[in-house]
Amino acid sequence: MAFIEFKNVNKEYKMGEIKIKALSNTNFNVEKGELVVIVGPSGAGKTTTLNILGGMDKASSGEVIVDGKTITSLKNKDLIKYRREDIGFVFQFYNLVQNLTAKENVELATQICKDSLNVSEVLEKVGLKDRINNFPSQLSGGEQQRVAIARAIAKNPKLLLCDEPTRCIRLQNRKTNFKTFTRYL
Repeated sequence: MAFIEFKNVNKEYKMGEIKIKALSNTNFNVEKGELVVIVGPSGAGKTTTLNILGGMDKASSGEVIVDGKTITSLKNKDLIKYRREDIGFVFQFYNLVQNLTAKENVELATQICKDSLNVSEVLEKVGLKDRINNFPSQLSGGEQQRVAIARAIAKNPKLLLCDEPTRCIRLQNRKTNFKTFTRYL
């Protein structure tokens, strides 16, 4: 069984009288340890796919299974637990809390999950050791993105979802054996 199974997933958005089909009978599997990149033109459904995988949006139909858990049938309470414990999400626009420091932004995420990593160590690994007490407005765009990445990693999630990451960060002392595949929507 694959770690992620996306089976005949459809997603429609209604805007007044207009229906927009973001996903149409989308199918794919991802094995544990695989690094997958989803590429496609604007409007192809990349963010929608990540939002459904992350439990932030619901499929109109179809089935999504992550680590043996059918997330498309989870009740709201269980979906919250899934997002809290299993998912790390790096948002396209970072979503940092402006009146919290870099460290506090990362700590905020670790307070709601089990088995989180040491916040200072994670910030150091993404190259922000000397910027942990800075507010987002005092950080460059790249530094803000690294705070968002640190926030997602510090949760120690089973699944890390990154929406349009523009930089790759080499994490010190982290060994990976990822197979890389590119998926097209």
